[in-house]
This record gives sequence, structure tokens and C-alpha cells, in this order.
Amino acid sequence: MIKRKILVVDDNKSTLKVINAILTQDNYAVFTASEPMEAIELIKKEPIHLILLDLKMPGMDGIELYKRIKEIDSGISVIIMTAYGTVESAVQAMKLGIDNYLQKPLNFDELKLTIAKIFEKIELKEELAILKGDIHGENVFEKMIGKSKKMRELFKKITSIAKSNSTVLITGESGTGKEMAAKAIHNLSKRATGKMISINMAAIPEGLQESEFFGYEKGAFTGAYTARQGKFEIADNGTIFLDEIGNINYRLQAKLLRVLEERRVEPLGSNKSKAIDVRIISATNSELKREVADGRFREDLYYRLNVISLHMPPLRDRKADIPLLADYFLREICLKNNITGKTISDSAMEMLMGYNWPGNIRELRNVLEEAIVVSGGDIIEPDILNLTYERYAESRNESAIPQPDMSLSEVEKKSIVNALIKTKGNQTKAARLLGITRKIIMNKIEKYQISEIVPVRTRLSKKPR
Repeated sequence: MIKRKILVVDDNKSTLKVINAILTQDNYAVFTASEPMEAIELIKKEPIHLILLDLKMPGMDGIELYKRIKEIDSGISVIIMTAYGTVESAVQAMKLGIDNYLQKPLNFDELKLTIAKIFEKIELKEELAILKGDIHGENVFEKMIGKSKKMRELFKKITSIAKSNSTVLITGESGTGKEMAAKAIHNLSKRATGKMISINMAAIPEGLQESEFFGYEKGAFTGAYTARQGKFEIADNGTIFLDEIGNINYRLQAKLLRVLEERRVEPLGSNKSKAIDVRIISATNSELKREVADGRFREDLYYRLNVISLHMPPLRDRKADIPLLADYFLREICLKNNITGKTISDSAMEMLMGYNWPGNIRELRNVLEEAIVVSGGDIIEPDILNLTYERYAESRNESAIPQPDMSLSEVEKKSIVNALIKTKGNQTKAARLLGITRKIIMNKIEKYQISEIVPVRTRLSKKPR
């Protein structure tokens, strides 16, 4: 669940302490600022969901600060607080779009209720934002497919992250969709009208990384016959995505750190720097903390890149999404290759569900593309799927055999998962297989959230249409 972030702005530090203590108890992430400019700087760095704003403050009143806030992020909800409230100021505030208006001394029950109602509205807006990217149904978000709890939470977090300018580090195994997540953040942000430039660090030789980043002047080195802009400059007012950031050479790490701190770049062969306005999103499938410990990656750069972290779950942890993904890939690949639509048999789907997918979504797509191209009929059967017996058996055994360090509850969970996979999600048959009642297995499915691992149903589904 996303932890909602609230910024309280008030020149009275005692008020800040009290509100901070009350809202922290309700599990909100609370930030405080006693000066308007401090609040502005914080909003630029943090994806704030709601601001509690004092109307009367020295230097800049709440209305003026509200206008500045909306210039930075038009989506932030705001509640005005004041001990000097008048009908006129309340009307003015509401006309500007402020969400609510509370008088001091605050009634804290009223404050909590007001905040809860605003967050209900925010939840609804986020759900609508998720559905806005729908292309085949409600389970598609910015071309990412999923209905599992992990993916729905991921979609909400992306929607929240997109509102800020903060630097993002996306982690996850190869093939989990890190670049798609970066594109979603860019497309939903206020930078969507600007460019998103992607750089795969693993594909650029170390000696060329600096010139790719920052460009060069004519004559900067042998062969530099003309000046060339770097990727950072091209991405000005947009987003730059640094994929496989762990492959950046150590010398360039220091320069990238400077760019993050100063927001300026200096082309090779030039002694003049250029200001840039770029959001940096990086991604890695390696353990950067281990790289830091081994001295291969700068610790200060790691923390600069990892302001906001986003983890992409592996396919084996969201197996409930496999039927959706398979259906989507079938349509896409058949259309691309001008092939009559094909379906997957129940036994082939069972095989897909039982496999652990070390190559994640990319591997699933490749397996299905090969099956579609080589199969002669309209239905894809298990023998067409290119999952080697050894890898498939290893995958099944890994999930089926209890490990020595497993707790009793883990063994029970795995047994139920395996029974549901074997019965294609049929709860009644799985319960019979395990020698328990259907009511018990329903309770266990809810307790262990097994429906997020494997689709469950009360009877066998029909073959995909």
C-alpha cells in the first residue's frame, strides 16, 4: 500500500510538531516546513500528495504560496488552515481550487476526517489514471499488463511517482519491464511533451560513454570534425533513462554525480557548462549495494540515483498474470505475422503456469512466438512449447518439494499452490486432492493470498476465445 505523503506548512513550529505527531500516528509520511520557500524546495524533491497550508505567514501568504505550488505540481491537493479566517478569504481560496478550508484552533477529528475524504478522491483519480492507459481491458496500464495485487500496487506507485521530479531507480531482473515502467513515469508526468532519451549503458563501450552523455565540441578529439550534442542536452525539459546503470565507468560516475547536483553539463573540449532541466531515471538488474561495497560503484552516486526506488516483480511472483499476458501476446504476435488467431489448450496453460520463467516476460513472449510460428493447428499444445524438460522439471520440483528451512505454514502454502496448478485453479478439485474441505481451502487461499500467485476458480474455465 502506498504511504501517503503530507506536507504541513506553518510558521508556528509548535503547530507543526502537534500536527506531525497526530498524522504520523495515522501512518502518513509527514513533512514539515516553517517557511514558504522551504516548502517550495521540498515539493520539487518529494512527490507530495496533500499540503496543509497556513493562510497567514510572513513573507508570502498561503494564497500566494498555493499559486506557486500549483505551478510546480497542479495535481497536489491543498487544505488551507487559518486562525484569521473570513468568509471572503474562504471563498477566494475555494475559487482557486483549494480542496478544503479549516479554522484554527484545529479540531483534530475534523482534520483527520477531511484528510481521509481527500485521499478517497485521490484514490479514485489514481484508479482513473490507471484505466486511462487501457488498450484491451482494465488490466492494462501504459502498455503494462497485470491484475495481480503486486501489479496494481505498482501501477499506483508509478502514478504517484510521475507527479514529482525526483530521481528514480528501477530495480528488477532482466525481462521484467523496467524500461516500460520508465516510459510510463515519463508519459504520466508533466514532462510528457518533452523527449524521453534511453541509453543502454551495457551497449556503449566505456571510452564512448562520456561523449554519449555530454556531447563534444569540434576538434575535441581525433575524428571530432563537427560538434555534437550529448544525450543529456537532447533530453532537456524531458526525461533521460539510464538502463543498466551498473555498467557506467568509474570516471564518468563522478561527472554524473556533478550533473545531479548542479544540473549542468560540460561537453568534451569545452570550458563552458550548459544548464539542463532533465529528470533522471536509471535501472539495474544487479545489486548496486554490493557494487558499492566492492568499490565498483560510488556510494554518493548510489544515494543520488536512489531517491525513489521502484521494484519490478519477477513473473514467478505474479503468476496470476500469465493467462493475461499469454492472451495479449497471442493476439499481438498473430497480428504481426498475419496468422489466424490461435488459442492455448488448458494443458499448455498449466505448463506455462508451472514454469518459473527465469527470463520473465521476455522469455514468455519468445516461447509463445516460437509456438505460434511452428504450430500447425489453431490450438497450442504442450509439446509445441519450447520449455526443455530439464528446466521445466526443475521449475516444478523447486515449487513442489519442501525445503529444509521452510516453516510449516510455507509448506502448507506450497502444497495448496501445487494442488491448484495441477487442477487448473479449480478449488473444489484441489481441496479433494489435498483431503480437505472446500471451505478450508478457500480460507487458506485468502490467508496466504494465493490468488496473487495462481488464478483460482470454482470450476474449469473455458478455453480462450
